[in-house]
Amino acid sequence: MRLNGSFEIRSLKAYIPLIKKDRTMQKEKNDLQSLRDRADVLQEAIKILSCRSNYDKKSTVREELVAGLKKRIQDGLYKPDSEKIAAGIISNILLAQTNV
Repeated sequence: MRLNGSFEIRSLKAYIPLIKKDRTMQKEKNDLQSLRDRADVLQEAIKILSCRSNYDKKSTVREELVAGLKKRIQDGLYKPDSEKIAAGIISNILLAQTNV
C-alpha cells in the first residue's frame, strides 16, 4: 500500500519533538556525568595535594637515627662492617648497570 508523501512527512514530523526531547535529555545526562567525573577528579587531586603537603612537611632526615649514630661514633661503639659496605656498593653498581 502506497501512502501519500505529505502524510509520511506529517507522520515523521510528529516524532521531531520526541527526538529533540530525547537529545536534550541525553545531553543533560552526559553533562551530569561529566560533572560527576570532574568532581571525582577534583576529590582525587585534593587527596594528592594533601598527601604531598604532609610529605613536604616531613623531614627527610631521620633525626633520631642520626643522633643515635653520632652518639655511637662519639662513644666509639660504631663499627661498620667493611665487607657489607663493599658488597652494597658493588650490588648498587651492578644494579645500575643492568638498568641502563
